[in-house]
Amino acid sequence: MVLLILLYLFPVSLLGSPVALVNDRVITKQEFNLVFDLYWKEILHLAPKRPTIRDKELFLLEYVKGQIIEDVAREMGITVTESEISERLRLWGRNPAVNQLIKDFVKREILTEKVEQMVTGGIYVSENEIKAYYLLNKREFYYPKQVKLLRVVADTRRLAKRARETLKRGGIPKGDGYMVGRERWYSLQALPKKVRARLYPYKVGKVTAPIRFDGKYIILKITETRKPGILPISMVREKVRAKLLRLKKEEVFRKWFQDVLKNYRLEFYPENL
Repeated sequence: MVLLILLYLFPVSLLGSPVALVNDRVITKQEFNLVFDLYWKEILHLAPKRPTIRDKELFLLEYVKGQIIEDVAREMGITVTESEISERLRLWGRNPAVNQLIKDFVKREILTEKVEQMVTGGIYVSENEIKAYYLLNKREFYYPKQVKLLRVVADTRRLAKRARETLKRGGIPKGDGYMVGRERWYSLQALPKKVRARLYPYKVGKVTAPIRFDGKYIILKITETRKPGILPISMVREKVRAKLLRLKKEEVFRKWFQDVLKNYRLEFYPENL
């Protein structure tokens, strides 16, 4: 009723074109654009890229959701301190003394996290759920053939040739002009075609001829190989647990938020964006 009176007394042209109504609250195009521009430039750092209508529509949904979460958090007694906002801004690489609209955005983000934690706090994932997911989704844990590579970077071609001979003998190049990296696993499919050709036939002990790159020379040696296969459950258990826990929490929070929305009257005007 209050909203209807406001719209009757003050034409939309005076209130500003509405992009959404949340119960009696009008979110005007002016307010939305101000917040969205700050979000686009200050938080996403996408100032050179022109946002699409879809970008704005998605942000509007999140903006309305944040408004509702702020109301619900107040009723639940959940608050956010200035120090929490400042810490989040520091993590974003932002000075705590930024625009108040950005602070409000950060506040709602933290409130959403706290509300979600309270709503989904009792959720857990059992060992049986982990095993079932692993058995039903084994292809998700497939890995292709891999090689473990030792990489040596030499400053000159002469040093590179000397390093290659040292590697072929089983030694490690030492001294000025060399940089020896840590051994790392690589999928053969992910390596550049030129590198794959130098490593063929992908056997332990294979040492490449020097590869010129960025003014220096790289020499690679295969120290181990791994056949393609499925990672054992012991290696992926925590990854599966984290994924299932996230999915469960998202579903519980989604249903909870749907119930919350029953207490709100929402209207959207995407044509005004």
